[in-house]
Amino acid sequence: MVVDLATLLGPDGARSSAEVVAASGRTSVVRWVRDGRLLRPLPGVLVDPARSGHWRTRATAAALWTGGRLAARSALHLADLVDEPGARVHVAAPPSRHIAVPRPSWLVVQVSRELTGPVRRGLPVTGEATALLDAWGWAHGSRGTPRDVEVARGAVIGAVRRGRVDADLLLADLRTRSRLPGRALLRELVELVRGGSHSEFEIWGLQHLLDVPGIPPVERQYALRTAIGTIHLDGALPAARLGIELDGAAYHRGPDNWARDRRRDSAALAMDWATLRIDHRRGREDPAGARAEIAAAFHVRAARIAQERGVG
Repeated sequence: MVVDLATLLGPDGARSSAEVVAASGRTSVVRWVRDGRLLRPLPGVLVDPARSGHWRTRATAAALWTGGRLAARSALHLADLVDEPGARVHVAAPPSRHIAVPRPSWLVVQVSRELTGPVRRGLPVTGEATALLDAWGWAHGSRGTPRDVEVARGAVIGAVRRGRVDADLLLADLRTRSRLPGRALLRELVELVRGGSHSEFEIWGLQHLLDVPGIPPVERQYALRTAIGTIHLDGALPAARLGIELDGAAYHRGPDNWARDRRRDSAALAMDWATLRIDHRRGREDPAGARAEIAAAFHVRAARIAQERGVG
């Protein structure tokens, strides 16, 4: 009888050795491994050689071997908080599980006493807050790269902004991680996102674009009541009734967000508030020019308001 190994291994191309032996017999499995039709990348796990380099196959194999849950960036990818899973598979294993050394270079194993969480896309993962903290710690640790840091920051911003993780609960969990690398930076980022910053550009702009010489201090995350409800402006100069919005490259690009921004601007204009928008490219390439634009708009608006009041 001809056995279809692809069907036997399942859609992920990985299955426990015990299950394969139970289905086909030990003698057949030994022969298939010897002939290279099956690979054993981890103890007790067999995979399809043609798929052994695929991230999904490796992730399935890692979960089978450790009896744990995918963690850190791997869990965030399966939760749709990170687009790309990266080259490594991160997995959290229970302390009782004996994890052999050495491990493949693509596998990162951490020991965790609290292995709870949902199943995402058919694979067990840790909870989102835990995954965020683990990804952050890895990125800011000795083996993390600048790209890892960028991915971790993006995941935190997206998770808090979209309400996937409650900011207060994330900060509470952070307080239990006294040795987490980059702990103070994470606390600062969560506070900024909770305050209304929706992108890295908005966060950067708060620090580099809104400190403008020659005009009053810009009030950040200013709450303005309008006919459509209270809107929060990235920056505001109330004396000139001027709002400043920093448009991040990704968040404001979609048609839904574009329409939302126009609606906000119209609502502000109905309250006699003008909105000055500075996009990602303009702000990054010419911050001095952007600050000059803010100053010019302020002076024109302030002069007009003063004239209307009979002060000028």
